[in-house]
Amino acid sequence: MKPIVIIGSGHGGLTTAREIRQLDKNIEIIIISKEQVCAYYKPNLSKALAMKKSVDQLVMKTADRLENDLDVITYSYTNVAHIDTKENELCVMGLEGEQKIGYSSLVLAMGASPNNLPIIGDAKDEIVTVNSLDDYVIFREKIKNNTRVLIIGAGFVGCELASDLVSSQYHVDIVDLSQWPMQRMVPKEIGDAIPSSFPNGSSKWHMNTSVVKVSKSDDAIDVHLSNGKKVSVDVVVSAAGLSPNCDLAFDSGIKVCGGIGVDEYLRTNIENVYAIGDCAEINGNYLPFISPATHSAKALAKTILGNSTKLQIPGLDVAIKISTCPIVVSPSLKKTGRWVTTGKEGNFISRFVADDGGILGFAISGLMITHKNTLAQECIAANSLKTL
Repeated sequence: MKPIVIIGSGHGGLTTAREIRQLDKNIEIIIISKEQVCAYYKPNLSKALAMKKSVDQLVMKTADRLENDLDVITYSYTNVAHIDTKENELCVMGLEGEQKIGYSSLVLAMGASPNNLPIIGDAKDEIVTVNSLDDYVIFREKIKNNTRVLIIGAGFVGCELASDLVSSQYHVDIVDLSQWPMQRMVPKEIGDAIPSSFPNGSSKWHMNTSVVKVSKSDDAIDVHLSNGKKVSVDVVVSAAGLSPNCDLAFDSGIKVCGGIGVDEYLRTNIENVYAIGDCAEINGNYLPFISPATHSAKALAKTILGNSTKLQIPGLDVAIKISTCPIVVSPSLKKTGRWVTTGKEGNFISRFVADDGGILGFAISGLMITHKNTLAQECIAANSLKTL
């Protein structure tokens, strides 16, 4: 029998491998990654400074350890050039040259890549990201012996990274086109509470504007904003969103929407080909969070091994790690609704309410995060998050 092949060694891919191995001790599993295969907890990349963790300390298991513990074969720094869905075969190029790898089931767990921003200037290649451990190695080297960092993007990763840097005495500038931080996920009251919670003089928030140019100067990078202002910093980091890695799937005839289209069983339009994690769009829903990927892996392992299991997600609550303003968000799968907010002084409870009064999602901050379980039950009672 041909092996089960997983493309991608992030949380979704490795968790799928682990779940399959728990159910079947003998079936062959191959993991292929364009990066170094290793196990690390990606959310820790935006809080590693506060945790006093070096890059090496973020790695929980090396490729050798994974091969031993899960009885799998791994291919690091290996690119999949093509998927032949008729012959159930991959063409790959890696450290051992070009080769063909057959599969019985194929799991696409290729994650997402940072959005390509329309920025000009002779310093645009100096912009770094923190989307992977390899990225983070470069980021940590860049900020060594520097103190001024500009972050493009005030979403939850940008806000977490800003918090982590400020906690280690860096000065941070944050730039975003939105009216307030995390505008897509929280109401204005909670968004405004984030900058207010940072220590005086530690950060500057540039909202309703964007970075248009980055240029080199003698001892800094000059960042030019669309509002006409200029900010001089040492390091520029992009945290301006991600786009699912879908090109390989599209070129191989696999249906792609916003992400790789799958149903509630994580099945693509091609038999025995599945998608999971940040590259997948589940029945039209894009869920780039750890919890959905974990639940997806548990269901998918059973489906691949013959016990078709529908994905069920008991909740989508996500903890945003901002030390001065802790936030928990449960994003709504529906875009239509309104925020109903109570609270004051950074301690808010906000419900995203449908026209019929059902609770579609919530955002809570400060001392109110202790109400997370109650609000999660409200969402489930409204039947909006229990299943896809």
